[in-house]
Amino acid sequence: MFSLLKTLRKRVVLKWDHFTKNITWIERGIDFQHKNFPIPLKIYDYIFRFNFIKVFFNFYGYHVWRAQYNKREGNHLSYWTSKESLYWHFWRQTDKNGDIQQILKIPGISAFLQNNSLIACEFGFGIGKHYRQHWNKNNLKEYIAMDVNKYICDYDKRFYRKDKNLRVINSSIEEFINGDQKFDILISSGEVFAYLQPSLVDCIFKRLREKGTEAVIILNEGCMTQDIVWEDGTIEYNFKKRLLENGYTNKNYYYQEHENKVLKYIVMC
Repeated sequence: MFSLLKTLRKRVVLKWDHFTKNITWIERGIDFQHKNFPIPLKIYDYIFRFNFIKVFFNFYGYHVWRAQYNKREGNHLSYWTSKESLYWHFWRQTDKNGDIQQILKIPGISAFLQNNSLIACEFGFGIGKHYRQHWNKNNLKEYIAMDVNKYICDYDKRFYRKDKNLRVINSSIEEFINGDQKFDILISSGEVFAYLQPSLVDCIFKRLREKGTEAVIILNEGCMTQDIVWEDGTIEYNFKKRLLENGYTNKNYYYQEHENKVLKYIVMC
C-alpha cells in the first residue's frame, strides 16, 4: 500500500512539474517578476532548503534559471561566475546523489576520507550540497572547497565557518592547478570540467602526480568513449584515458554510465 501511494505521488509530482514548466504565461510572468522584483537571495536560500517547497515550486526555480542562463548567448560560463548563479545553486540545494553511497562502498575510498593526514580538494565546490550530505563526514587533515565564483565563496565562508578543516579558496581551476597547493584526493561534482578547454583539462591531469594526488572522484560528467562535444560547446571528457596517459596505470578504476554514455561517476583509487 505504501509503495503504491509513493508511486502515485511520484506520478502526480512529475505531471505537475511538466505542466508548470510548459505554460508560456507562467514563464513570462516569472521572468518579468524576477527581472523587476527578484526575491532576495537570503530568502530564496531559506525557502528552497525544504524539499517539499522544491517539489511543488520546482517550476519557479527552473524558469528563473532558464531565463537568465539562456540570455548569456553562448557565454554560459559567465553565468556560473555571476551572483545570479546563486539562484540556481539555492534552487538545487536539496538535490541528492544516490551514486555517492555506491562510491563510499568502493574499497579504499572510505579509508581515504577518514585519513587525518590527507588533503582533499573539490573543484567547483558551489554551495557544497554534496559536501553537506556526504563529504563532510570525513576525518581529513583539510578539505579545500575551491570555486571560481567570488559570491559563492563569500557565502561558503559564512555558512561553513564552524567546519574547522574546511578551507574555501576563490580561484579559477587554471590558477589553482598552476599554484603550489598539493592535495591527495580530487573531487568534482557535476559538469565542472565540461566548460574547460581541452588544453586546460590535459594540463590538469598532467599535473596531478606532482600534486601528490592518489584518488579521484568525479560525479555526473565524463565518458568512456572519445570526448563528446555537445551543441552548446560543453564537453564530456574521457578522464580514465587521461589518467592512464599520465602514469596512473597501477590504480583501480570504477565507473557507471547513464544511458546516453555520460558517466554517473568515475573513481580512481
